[in-house]
Amino acid sequence: MWGLIVGMVALGALTGSLVAGRAADRFGRKRVLLVNNIFFIIGALLLGTSTTIAQLAIGRYVSGIGCGVASTVVATYNSECAPIKVRGFLGTVLQLSVEIGIFLSQLIATFLVQVPNWRILFGLSAGISLIQLVLLPFMPESPRYLITNGKFSEAFRALQFLRPHHNVSNEYSNLLESVSVSTATRSNIANSNHVQSENGGFSDSASAYNVPFAGKSDKKPSVSIGSKESTPTPSSFGLIDIAKGRTPDVIWHMLFCTLFLMGFQQWTGAKGIVFYSTEILEKVFDLTDTQLRHTPNIAQWVTIGISATGILAVFASMNLIDRLGRRRLLLISTGGITASCLLIVIGCACDVPILAVVAMFLFKITYGLGMAPIPWLTASEMLPYYVLGALSGFASALNWMMIFIIGLLFPVLAKALDNYLFLPFAALNFCAFIVVLLVVPETKGRHISDIIFHHGKRLHIVASLAKWRPKRKQTVDNEPYSQNN
Repeated sequence: MWGLIVGMVALGALTGSLVAGRAADRFGRKRVLLVNNIFFIIGALLLGTSTTIAQLAIGRYVSGIGCGVASTVVATYNSECAPIKVRGFLGTVLQLSVEIGIFLSQLIATFLVQVPNWRILFGLSAGISLIQLVLLPFMPESPRYLITNGKFSEAFRALQFLRPHHNVSNEYSNLLESVSVSTATRSNIANSNHVQSENGGFSDSASAYNVPFAGKSDKKPSVSIGSKESTPTPSSFGLIDIAKGRTPDVIWHMLFCTLFLMGFQQWTGAKGIVFYSTEILEKVFDLTDTQLRHTPNIAQWVTIGISATGILAVFASMNLIDRLGRRRLLLISTGGITASCLLIVIGCACDVPILAVVAMFLFKITYGLGMAPIPWLTASEMLPYYVLGALSGFASALNWMMIFIIGLLFPVLAKALDNYLFLPFAALNFCAFIVVLLVVPETKGRHISDIIFHHGKRLHIVASLAKWRPKRKQTVDNEPYSQNN
């Protein structure tokens, strides 16, 4: 029963994720995030006032819908608003907020665990949502979303808001070109017969809309951002179209990488650490019933320390991700988690508590460096814009489905495997290390059109650890503003 109650958040998040991507494409990222606060507030009220198990479960399900929508849309919004050189840094802010939330909830819960104080803990999330309702209206909509929907002037103003005191003309020009696959831009350009000026620029078509546009591009605006430039491309594709291969570009390799990382993230064993670390540590420290009744006890303090370590690890990832790259951090992360799981098993099986505790901290560090933040970046960095709405929501739903399954299986595995609980997770993480090594490409500093140019084919083996070198001149959307502008 406890595993099911824990898993209700994941079920709700799965539901929210499935609709979030398409809703964000239709109504805008900002509007969806504003409306999403309703789920958090209603969920908090149901949880804080619950008198039955059923109400508690419904409250967690409703709150989970909010989690699913937020995790999908926030990741996309951050990526679309960030300059490409710091896209990884800003993209990891989502995971940083998750780690901070886990830490604060565990810290506060330590002192509010008794009846009826636990109701206060559940009610706090409503206060956070109210703050977002007040502050979010002052933020701009995603410039990429605005351009895709033909709102060129608003997109230019959004970029100016996001890049204060900098000239955003070049970035705006590149962004306009990069999303020329959208229905608004493509159809208007085609109908006005300004698809291509003789010098290869966008100046005529831009002036036709009377919108700001600076600079001329030496690259032809294409209907598709990949290889099939003559194929008409709608602004978005549904899951059925994608499954039947109706997309203008071959995206199977990028799709596999995205779904693998999002689906496997939960099979690292991380959620077992988050949900059940206190119970595991109680066994490790062999606490008596008297010690367990005293709160906070040593197991709870170590759990809080592990959560704090997760925050530091994500901070480290934020500073390394645009230097070392996503691929290298993923290899470090999966390799480190494999070693950590083995050390946890050795510490528990050989009755060496300190080794098990140190290994849990090491687990949290290596998880926070790569497998925690990077999967949430892959959809927006690997998938073309016309499938991003459908597939980002599907990938997020897959992630939450795995959380639900892990939430149900972990207590069963813990009882069956006892001291060897993390042994299967060690094996799974080693397999993930091999998959990343062979299949996952680097996306640091690369435009989506370049990813498709090199990997727009069926599943294949990518280059090993050799540093990627561009084989052709690439156009960068969201080009970082220059300090000299």
